[in-house]
Amino acid sequence: MKTRILAATVLASLLSHAWADVTTPTASQLEQEQRRIEAERKAMFDPNNPATKAKAPALPSSAAVQGEMKRIEAERKAMFDPNNPATKNAKNVFPNVPTPEVSNVDIQALAKRYEQRADARRTDDLMVFVSFTMPPESLKRIVAQVSRLGGTVVLNGFKDNSWKATAFAIKDLGEKRGNVVVNPNAFAKYKVKSVPVTVLTKPEAIDQLDSEGCALPDTYAAVAGDVSLDYALDEIAQHDRRFTELAQRYARQLRGR
Repeated sequence: MKTRILAATVLASLLSHAWADVTTPTASQLEQEQRRIEAERKAMFDPNNPATKAKAPALPSSAAVQGEMKRIEAERKAMFDPNNPATKNAKNVFPNVPTPEVSNVDIQALAKRYEQRADARRTDDLMVFVSFTMPPESLKRIVAQVSRLGGTVVLNGFKDNSWKATAFAIKDLGEKRGNVVVNPNAFAKYKVKSVPVTVLTKPEAIDQLDSEGCALPDTYAAVAGDVSLDYALDEIAQHDRRFTELAQRYARQLRGR
């Protein structure tokens, strides 16, 4: 019994000493700790702090730059040296590009034929405005009919912006007389906004233009639509007395009369 009382007394003594050691910080101590933490935070984010300031990357010395340039130049000379054993017997490797078939179209002859036609400066009174965006069947029909009458098929521009591609496309249409021309000015002159359009003009009125450079309305007749040339000529003959005689003459010629 005495032993138990003694143990309890010792335990109570120890607990009292432990609670005595745990003390609550004073307001002054808390304020001091806050100042310490704030000082550390400011130092951490201070751009002028030597401990945290980023160091500028070290630039190579002038001697190191010169040495690197000499090394590169030596490699370049060795690469192009015809006596360099490493490259002297190296085989040239070329890409396997298929060779295009030889074309039978004489581009020079086509160009000469069109130049001769331009040099003649003949004023056509029959024109049909077309585009390569039209169906090939319609284009071939128009080109064949206009060619029979000695008229002109007018394009607004080159196919794929290429003279060569245009020449091949014209050949595919069966045109051989130089009756197809590229003339964007004619599109503007006769106010052609869509194709095909058949136009009959008065050659003597070729220079009669309005203030915008367009042909005067009474100097030409036009029929729009993907129709045959003889149909377009009949329409002009029936509805525009100014061009009745010319349209009928072309229609008879086209029908072989």
